[in-house]
Amino acid sequence: MPPKVSIELLPLGRCVEVEKGTPLRDLLFPFHVEFPCGGQGRCKGCRVRVLKGNVPVTTEDKVLLSSNSLNKGWRLACCMRALDDLQLEIGQWDSHILEDDQTLNFTPEEGLGVAVDVGTTTIVAQVLDLSTGNVLGVHSALNLQAKHGSDIMTRIHAAVHQGMQADLTHIVRNQIGDMIAQVMRRVSATKDHASSELTRGILVGNTVMHHLFCGILLEPLAEHPFETTEGTHRIFRSNEI
Repeated sequence: MPPKVSIELLPLGRCVEVEKGTPLRDLLFPFHVEFPCGGQGRCKGCRVRVLKGNVPVTTEDKVLLSSNSLNKGWRLACCMRALDDLQLEIGQWDSHILEDDQTLNFTPEEGLGVAVDVGTTTIVAQVLDLSTGNVLGVHSALNLQAKHGSDIMTRIHAAVHQGMQADLTHIVRNQIGDMIAQVMRRVSATKDHASSELTRGILVGNTVMHHLFCGILLEPLAEHPFETTEGTHRIFRSNEI
């Protein structure tokens, strides 16, 4: 059995055990440590502070972090591996989701609907009663594509120049499917909607998120005149997400 090391995460108060040599990028992303440059060691967005344990200083650390920061234990998480038992100070990602009770004009119909905002950073899914327009459940999460870059340009770079478009499409479709399933389980557990069916869904997002979800090639958006060359209309069955 491969040797294990223990990683304590503060201020979360969580302790996880992983195989020795595991990239910290794989470990920390689920705990909301973002990697703005896609883990390329080009920014300081993923820095964490080593409180206990030995983490060698890398070339990328020396370029981006001051001597004072290095002496205080700051390191770039994207360049770290779990080689020793560690205690790390990490900054938690926090999501602020705007909700309101604004009345909307709509045509009532039977069943439930789901609205998904596919944001570059955050994905939000809302389940609504289509007969009343009431929001029955909300689920939000960090867009798991952010592991490969937190902004539009790094996401395009990963898709076009690193050949990851199919992976990014798979990631976002699976995540949205899981999010809808989770919020639907909560809604279906209530007495009033135990037998209600999800009959309609709509997704919104910026052009890049739209293309990545639909599987439309991003190359035309990566160079002038930055326009898509394919039709953008797509129809999906429920089992495709």
